[in-house]
Amino acid sequence: MYERKLERYLQRRDSQSPSRPSNSAEKKLPGAASKEGREEQIIEVAEESADGVIASSRAANDTNNRDNAATSTTETEVVEETDEQPEEENQHEVAKATLCMDLASKFVRKEGRFYRIEDPSSSMSATDLKRVYAVDLSDTFPDIEMTDELWRDVVQHAVERVHSDRSHTIAVWDGRVECNPGLSEGVIWHKGSATINSWIKPAYRKLGIQEADSALFDELLERIFVHPTDRVYFKDWLSSGLQNEHLKPGWAFLLYSQNKGTGKSTLLQTSGQLFGAQNSITVNGLQTLTSRFNQTTMAKKFVGCEEVKLKPGTDAGNAIKALITESRVAVEGKGKEVTQVNNFTSYVMTTNHYPHWIEPDDRRWYVADANHSGHASGPDAEDFQSFMTHFHEQMSRREVLARLYNALLEHRQSNSFNPRSMNMAAIDTPIMRRLSAGAGEVLQQ
Repeated sequence: MYERKLERYLQRRDSQSPSRPSNSAEKKLPGAASKEGREEQIIEVAEESADGVIASSRAANDTNNRDNAATSTTETEVVEETDEQPEEENQHEVAKATLCMDLASKFVRKEGRFYRIEDPSSSMSATDLKRVYAVDLSDTFPDIEMTDELWRDVVQHAVERVHSDRSHTIAVWDGRVECNPGLSEGVIWHKGSATINSWIKPAYRKLGIQEADSALFDELLERIFVHPTDRVYFKDWLSSGLQNEHLKPGWAFLLYSQNKGTGKSTLLQTSGQLFGAQNSITVNGLQTLTSRFNQTTMAKKFVGCEEVKLKPGTDAGNAIKALITESRVAVEGKGKEVTQVNNFTSYVMTTNHYPHWIEPDDRRWYVADANHSGHASGPDAEDFQSFMTHFHEQMSRREVLARLYNALLEHRQSNSFNPRSMNMAAIDTPIMRRLSAGAGEVLQQ
């Protein structure tokens, strides 16, 4: 990684250098420190204007050769270099640029305090930032030694100096956090400040595995869901979400079984693993989703919610409807102001109670029947639990998860599937028919 960033830095600085005759000596990178024992030293002082354009001027220390050291071509002086390369100077500048880019990708600032992008729940001072980053540095860039001089130059450029190079400055945080899988950057710039993008590429996707295999997952769906239509629609819904992570589905899955131990939680867990553990969360009950302080859950791409139980027409029920369908939602963190963020979250929920609260014409919920004979007290419990043990063991291996992900990326959804609007006419399962005709049943509860 360090070598790649060094190459980028060299290309960037070369592109900003003024053009020179082809027979002139190769220009060296600017240096921040002089090399001992050298009779003639060349020091470059770089000044950066507000628009990020660097103008350079050079002067030779040897006064006897001062008149012959540079030739003025434009507004920038170009100095013919000696054959020797100030390697220590180059290394210092490259290390500074590398650390500035790394800091800008990991931290944001607000009102003089610094926040880690991966976990902005607590802030730190500039002194603590150095201590935290110094520990992290040994793992990220083991070849770079954090000297006082290097840290001073990094802080001056990435924190103190005002310039427009976004890749080299710690952004001013606007207080918002959203999960936007469509962007790889950790911050989303808007009018000079930045929103934290909590999306992190799952580690298993970096393994480089090309094979695809969904056989084990398909068997899980066959064992959990009683009706083939439920299996087809869940795989369509999940694969569509993974293929289009930058889009939000317009409806959610509710897994229903009267008995426990039917594998509903395993399906939540596996779905969360596919979207990435850091991009997913599973909560118990709707209170966490509908509470005032919802920033943590709304900063996730996938949310699993267990033990859902609602009454029709309640505030909680209306709040869930908005979370499932709205493209922008209000979020609030503890001690933070209420803000509006883009909503990319996908939901799968479970319940052991028949969902009487779902209105007959509500297209936000696909209720899948998981009432099979392999539940904890059922006649096929032993066989089902044996399979689940094998399934969990396999899915704990990142290469197995990667092959499942590849298979779901290749999956083609059925013609009747629409991720934005559920096609009720194409879903002919007993439980969905019962819900569609349950207006009177709802009133009796």
